[in-house]
Amino acid sequence: MALSFSINATILPQRLQGKVRDRGNRGLEIVKHLVEKIEVPSIVSAPQESLRKGNWVKLICGASFEDAVDIRNLSLVYTLAGVDCIDCAADESVVSAVNEGIEAAREIVNIRRPWVMISVNDDEDLHFRKAEFDPEDCPLDCLRPCENVCPANAISLEEVGSRAEFSYGTDMLNALKGGVITERCYGCGRCFPVCPYDKIKVVTYVRDATATAELLERNDVDAIEIHTSGRQMAPFKKLWDGLGNSLRFLKLVAVSLPYSGDSTVSSMNTMYSAMEPQLNCLNLWQLDGRPMSGDIGRGATRESIAFAVRLAAAKDKPNGFFQLAGGTNAHTVDGLKREGLFQTTLVSDNSEDNKSMTSSPHSLIGGIAYGGYARKIVGRVLRSMQSQHEFACVEDHPEHLFEALKEALGLVGTVKRFPAG
Repeated sequence: MALSFSINATILPQRLQGKVRDRGNRGLEIVKHLVEKIEVPSIVSAPQESLRKGNWVKLICGASFEDAVDIRNLSLVYTLAGVDCIDCAADESVVSAVNEGIEAAREIVNIRRPWVMISVNDDEDLHFRKAEFDPEDCPLDCLRPCENVCPANAISLEEVGSRAEFSYGTDMLNALKGGVITERCYGCGRCFPVCPYDKIKVVTYVRDATATAELLERNDVDAIEIHTSGRQMAPFKKLWDGLGNSLRFLKLVAVSLPYSGDSTVSSMNTMYSAMEPQLNCLNLWQLDGRPMSGDIGRGATRESIAFAVRLAAAKDKPNGFFQLAGGTNAHTVDGLKREGLFQTTLVSDNSEDNKSMTSSPHSLIGGIAYGGYARKIVGRVLRSMQSQHEFACVEDHPEHLFEALKEALGLVGTVKRFPAG
């Protein structure tokens, strides 16, 4: 599909056209020129203003994705592309990797800092799980469909031989080694049904409220997202109360939930009532369509758009901003436009609501969060770089940074409406 926003070599001076090969300051100057030519620093606004305008963009690194090298490089690239928020696992090393990537980007271009968000769950949730199996249990003749289907390259299997002692002497035995690379697995679940021997199991977990509260008190975390089913208030209230005074450090509280029928809006209002006494910042509802599927294809975005359509028709919308997620990709903006929901202004009936800015005219849909698709289009470039340079910082290889940034700008630009090159 041809995006409405495109970048090509013609935006660069003639002497700089072609593949960038410099790996020093000259290479980074080309990257800087690209960002400034697209007018990213002047177009991107403060994150809260982006929500009001309806051009908020969030990068989802993944609530369970913990590969610090990839997360750092993704954060750098998408900061340069002008995202408003970077959502990551509630893990100290992951948060540090995000912030390192942000600061590395800001050393290249003077661009405003995106908010850093950590994701937690109040109960069992698809985003908070890992795949696990013992590779030695796998038959040697297995075609390893799990390895092929994994979008995160989180499964690696290798046949290894070893000497074994038998009554008749020694012999060579072959077995598979490797398995799931835990820090790369983000729980998409695509490997579970394809295993012909049913060897892969699911490991689920719930983030600890006390450890989360400690993270929120750091000076480099701006927001939290609570993943919930929306069907049970008790676990949500327990987590919310467990966060305690740490909530006062936040600029944004987001709640991510799927559409669960006619009771969804009512559940959202009940959750808002539970949060309101301690809510001293903006609040956001993430409309989670088809989780972790944006990289699959065009149709993956339909459920998130359908959720937005239902919410738009609801009369008793909860306070706060709304953002799409779950299956979002390059087709999401077009889908919103067809429904008349892209950057469509809404005026709240609640004139006393000052916390969420919804007392003033603002877009019904505040923006879009991109996860699997955003990681896929930039990840291709990062994998190419790592195949040559292993665990590299992307800014040390400007030719790869340039290519990754073009991909990121093409996606973010559909929402931010950057001028075409």
